[in-house]
Amino acid sequence: MKNKKLLISISSAISVLLIIVVSYFIFSYSNNLNKFKEDLSSNNYEDASYCFNNGTKNIILKKTFIKSSEDIITEKLSEIENEYYSGDISEEETVEDLNGLLSLNTSNEEILNFKNTLPLIKDSKDSFDIGISKLDEENYLEALNYFKSVHNLSDCKAQALEYEETCLDKIREPILETVDEYISNEKYSKGIEYLDSQINSLPDDPKLQEKRDELENLRLEHLEDYSQKNIDKATARTAPVMEYYKKLNEDTINQFDITSNTNYLVFVNIAEQKTYVYEGSKNDWTLDKTFTCSTGIEGKETPVGVFTVQNRAPWFFSPKYGQGGKYYVQFMGNYLFHSIPFDSDKTTISDPTLGVPASHGCIRLSVEDSKWLYDNVQNGSKIIIY
Repeated sequence: MKNKKLLISISSAISVLLIIVVSYFIFSYSNNLNKFKEDLSSNNYEDASYCFNNGTKNIILKKTFIKSSEDIITEKLSEIENEYYSGDISEEETVEDLNGLLSLNTSNEEILNFKNTLPLIKDSKDSFDIGISKLDEENYLEALNYFKSVHNLSDCKAQALEYEETCLDKIREPILETVDEYISNEKYSKGIEYLDSQINSLPDDPKLQEKRDELENLRLEHLEDYSQKNIDKATARTAPVMEYYKKLNEDTINQFDITSNTNYLVFVNIAEQKTYVYEGSKNDWTLDKTFTCSTGIEGKETPVGVFTVQNRAPWFFSPKYGQGGKYYVQFMGNYLFHSIPFDSDKTTISDPTLGVPASHGCIRLSVEDSKWLYDNVQNGSKIIIY
C-alpha cells in the first residue's frame, strides 16, 4: 500500500514537473517569437537575430518556432517590397533591410531573388564582372574605374576593393619606374612634370603623392647644393656672396654694406623661388616688393652670384625653345628676368608655372611683376642670386 502511494506521489511530481517544463518552453517560444516579430518590425535585425537563435534552442518547439519565424520573415519581406515599390524607402535602405533579413540565416532564396533585381545590386555586379574582364585584358585604368563603381552595399564590394589595389599597383609600377629614372639622372623638375601628368588618372593616390613629395625634397636639395658649390668656387661673381650666403633677408639686409648703383637692389632666393626688391641705399634698404618666380630646372640652373642690370626690352622670342617673354630685364648674357612664357602670337601662354623651377635659366615672373621690374629697376641695379 505504501509503495502504491509512493508511486502515485512520484508520478504526480513528474507530471507537475513536465507541466512546468512544457509551460516554460511554451512561454519561451511565445516570448521569443513575439520579441522576434517586434524587432523585425522596428528593423532591429541584430536583436532579431539574437531572438531567432534563442528560439531555435527550444528543443520542444524548435520546428514550430522556425516555421513561425519564416512566416514573419515572409511578411516582413513583403512589407519591404511594398515600401520600395511605393517609394517610401530608398534603394539603399531596401538593400540594408534585405541584408538584415539575410543575416538571420533562414531560408534566403526569396530574399536573394528580390535583392538581385535591384538596380544597385545588378549594376554593381555588372560593373564587377566588366572590371574582371578589363583586368584580364590588362586594361588596368578602366578596370579600376569599374571596380570603384561597385556600391558599398554590394556583396562584391570586398572583392572589388582587393582588385582596386591590384589595378593601382599595376598602374603605379611603370609610373614609379619612369620617375626613378628621372631621379637617377637628377632631372627632378622633369620627374615632377611627368608625375603631375600621370597623377590626373590617380588624383588621390597617396603613394604617388608621396613620390611627388620626395621629388620636391630632392629638387630643393639639388638647388641648395648647386648654389653652395657655386659659392664655394669663390669666383669674381660668387665670392662677394660668401659673407651673407643663407643669411640675407629683410631683417639682415642692412648688416653687410651692400651697395647698388641705383636706389634698387634685387635678391633672388632660388630655394624659396622668390624675388625680393629692396629700395634705398647702403645699409638703409627697405623691402619694397616680393615676387613669386621660377628659376632654371636641373641642368639649366639660373647662375649664382652678383650681377647688374644691363639692358631691357618689351619682348623677345626664342626660336630654339619656341617661346618668348614680355618685359625682359637682362642681367647676364642670355639670362633675363621676364614674364611667364608666351607663344609667338604674344597672347597664348606657353606655361603659367611660377613658384617652382621651370625655366631654361632665366627668372620668370608674372606679367604684372615683370612689367613693374621693367619699368622701375634701372640699368646698373645690383642683382644677388643664390
